[in-house]
Amino acid sequence: MKRLIDHFLLEWKHKKNHKPLLLRGARQVGKTHAVRVLGQTFTNFIEINLESNLAARKILAQYLDISRITLQLSELLQK
Repeated sequence: MKRLIDHFLLEWKHKKNHKPLLLRGARQVGKTHAVRVLGQTFTNFIEINLESNLAARKILAQYLDISRITLQLSELLQK
């Protein structure tokens, strides 16, 4: 089922120098599904649930440097 949010997310993807994506909204409206659909359009897509992945949560709490966060998460997830 195509939804309006899918159009806006693809628009965001194709913008040159796009900013990080922050998706907010009410519970149970399809935010996670929309991001997963968007993720399928990328060559590489990793989903990290910070509620269930305590190790990933610690990495994000411990480091402020994006290079260090990326390195630590890639080691953790083997990706």
